[in-house]
Order: sequence, then structure tokens, then C-alpha cells
Amino acid sequence: MSALTFLGLARRAGRVEYGEETAGMAARAGKAKVILVASDAGHTARVRAENAGEAGKCPVAVLPYTRGELGAALGRDTVSAAAVTDISFAAAFMEKLSAESPGYENTAAELSARLQKSRQRDAEAQRHQKNKKRGKK
Repeated sequence: MSALTFLGLARRAGRVEYGEETAGMAARAGKAKVILVASDAGHTARVRAENAGEAGKCPVAVLPYTRGELGAALGRDTVSAAAVTDISFAAAFMEKLSAESPGYENTAAELSARLQKSRQRDAEAQRHQKNKKRGKK
């Protein structure tokens, strides 16, 4: 499965916000895990995505795909920016992208580390809930 196909799967799961404004809003709200920018996106779109990524503390990846290719994967005509809002989907997408195209290894490693931390927090929360039910302190 290619990275773009996987991105379409994430969209169907409701884990992708697409469009410059909605991706930026998701990043500023802290929901975006990675912002994706098309290779032929305009300078203003790239600057907005970088500013939103900085505000939301999430990485920004300029993809090797055009706006048309990104849009086709997301079920639209053209999309210049998108935000993946699920850490599992974001990490898996960047892993697939780094396997297809060189230069994305750092972003993939960063998201993998965030995914591990997220899974640790979830496991700790489950243990805490289990202990609350049993009455342990």
C-alpha cells in the first residue's frame, strides 16, 4: 500500500483535516500530529502551515506529491495542505513515506517516539482505572 493510499484510508476514518484553514485550525487547537503540504503549494500556504505547526508543536512535511495527487488521495480536486489528527495514522504514514522517498526519516522517527509515549500514557491510564476499581492506592 502506498503512502497516498494510506492517507486516503486515514481520511475515510475521519482522521485527516484538509485545506489550509482547517489544517491550521487543527494544529493550533493541538489536534494535528503532522501537517502535510503539497510540493507545488504556494509560498503563502507553506508559511501558514509552518506557522500553524509551530503554534501547535507538530512537524510540517512538504510532500513529494502535487496538489492534484494529494487531492485525489483525499477525495478532492486539489489540496495544498492537510493535517493528520491521529498519532497512529501520522506515524504509519510517515513510515511509509520515508520508505518510498528519502528525507522523511527524522519526521518518521519523531512521530514514532510520540506514538510510543502515547501508548505508555494509555497503558498507565488503564492500570490506574483498574487499580481504582480494585481499591488499590
